[in-house]
Amino acid sequence: MTEKVKETIKTVITILSVAGFLLSVYLTHLYYTNANTSYCLSGAGCDSVRESFYSSVLGVPVSVVGILGYFMIFILTVATISKRTKWLVLYLISLAGFVFSIYLTYIELFVIKAVCSYCVISAIIMTCIFIIVLIKKPLTNIALSKTIPVSLLIVLFVLFGSIFFQSKNELGAATDGNLQTALAKHLTKTGATMYGSFKCPHCLAQKHFFGEAFKFVTYIECHPKPKDSNSSLCMSKGISTYPTWEINGKFYPGAKPLQDLAILSGYNKIE
Repeated sequence: MTEKVKETIKTVITILSVAGFLLSVYLTHLYYTNANTSYCLSGAGCDSVRESFYSSVLGVPVSVVGILGYFMIFILTVATISKRTKWLVLYLISLAGFVFSIYLTYIELFVIKAVCSYCVISAIIMTCIFIIVLIKKPLTNIALSKTIPVSLLIVLFVLFGSIFFQSKNELGAATDGNLQTALAKHLTKTGATMYGSFKCPHCLAQKHFFGEAFKFVTYIECHPKPKDSNSSLCMSKGISTYPTWEINGKFYPGAKPLQDLAILSGYNKIE
């Protein structure tokens, strides 16, 4: 492989890592500001994914994990270290990122059932980096068979670690059906109402917080299309942001964690 090809490979990985880094920074900004995602190719999917239980691991946004991963790849690519060490570490990091991307894509498609186009782009970037690193393999004289055991360990750690810690997220965020049902019934009993739209990603996230217990929540559809729409009531109350909660005569825009709804409605049985 000529020096020109080597430099081209290095440049491509550098550009991809910078692009992935900037994309992850943008997604992290959205996570902490709760702003609407701009130019989401899949419509409302970006916000639905971001507001799901699967958008963080141990309280750390998945996008922050992306920032660290892409930053490490960038540093390794431009660092002056032995080719053998550089390739091996790049391979292990990109493998972990590749497997994690596959896992997150699966979650989007089959669990959340919403696709974040930015997340897909990030997955494509990481996949490209991983493939390029594999192509670069002959330069290092490392027997691929020697990397199989550690590769399997990384794959298992990423998959089972993600499943375990994200399932704890969901449990900790209130997956107790009795608790969700009790709060939903309390909200209805006290006259609380959620106004929303079937096209609103934040509304989908709010419903996801309640799970099956959402059927006990008093919900008003504000979009004029559905047959059960009551858009005139929404207009009469001046509601323009979805979802908006009406609790004790006051209006609270935006999706709310169950604990916040408990406090606002005076329900004190949520720890």
